[in-house]
Amino acid sequence: MNIRTSSARPYIAAATASAFLFGAALHAAAQSVTLYGVADAAVIAQKSGALNTGTVTTVGSGVNGGSRWGLRGEEALDDGLKAVFQLEQGFDIDTGAASSYAGNPSTATPTSPNGTTGTGFNRRAYAGLETRLGTLTLGRDYTPFYFAALGADIFRLGMFGNLQTTVAPAGGSERFARVSNAIFYLSPDLHGLRLRAVYSLGSESAGGPGQPPKGANRFAGLGAEYTHGDLYLTASYQTLEFPVVSGTPAAFTGATEHRNDGLVGVKYDFGSFALAAGYWRMGAPQSVSDAWLGASLKLGPGTVLAQVQRFRQDNPAGVERKGTALGLAYTYPLSKRTTLYASYGRTTNNATGSFGVTSSGVSLAAGAVGADPSALAVGMRHNF
Repeated sequence: MNIRTSSARPYIAAATASAFLFGAALHAAAQSVTLYGVADAAVIAQKSGALNTGTVTTVGSGVNGGSRWGLRGEEALDDGLKAVFQLEQGFDIDTGAASSYAGNPSTATPTSPNGTTGTGFNRRAYAGLETRLGTLTLGRDYTPFYFAALGADIFRLGMFGNLQTTVAPAGGSERFARVSNAIFYLSPDLHGLRLRAVYSLGSESAGGPGQPPKGANRFAGLGAEYTHGDLYLTASYQTLEFPVVSGTPAAFTGATEHRNDGLVGVKYDFGSFALAAGYWRMGAPQSVSDAWLGASLKLGPGTVLAQVQRFRQDNPAGVERKGTALGLAYTYPLSKRTTLYASYGRTTNNATGSFGVTSSGVSLAAGAVGADPSALAVGMRHNF
């Protein structure tokens, strides 16, 4: 008996291992986690346009697309439900440093009314459920306004001359593209129509001496995207309640003000040729508008892209601020994941304008009021 038991042990062990591996395979089929990212590096020659300043040449990160890495996962549950999560962090490939951001309005101070600077999963950090009625997530993510701009921008918010030029007057991407402490909703595809909504609790403050006022940095946004064949239409509206700061040293007054932004855009793909256009209006106190027209043309394996934007900004002190931005780019795919590119952008300001030049991850401010900044980049983007 002892001999038989001993000789059976390898078979029992093998059967146990097989059962374990089979169970693990079933579990893996129900739950998946994906590591992904973008590595984008370029040599950039830039001029601020200020008097007596020359060209500065740098190695930069994120001209075509912001360099980033992330984890995305889902688990299949009963009745068609899925648990989903995503964590995404930006980084500067020229130094390896994690991207810094002021994205936690719960840490707002009078000198940093949208939150103090830190590092972490600055781009996306959320968890939620995907159902037949749509996807509901909690945490930090892109706004409906961001997705509307992404779809109506011929550069898809990359390259010099994309729509993010207006982010600087807005007070940064935290004031238009991403929000924290928020609830997000994405509808299912309704015959080409998808709806988006977000509500952020902002600074999550009860108010009181030295604290952000109640309601500070609350944010609400709606968006719609409609795709029919080669036609893409989009619209978005959002409102931000920001804290009012005054005095020396700066202090919260206890009051808040609202800023309302709206965007409409269209894109049509003719095959080898595409056109995009739209209008973006940012409310007071920034009071900026941006109208744009973009086009792309496929030439063999490569693509030529161009876009022109016209900015206007109210100026209570005098002549209206104006600027015209021109962006030109060429992309050449080496594979499905790797693309070489060249990108040029220039903004021409009037005597009171100070609009800059912006790519996905590199921004160049005008060197002075009325200056005309420009930038040229040659680089590579690799998706993994």
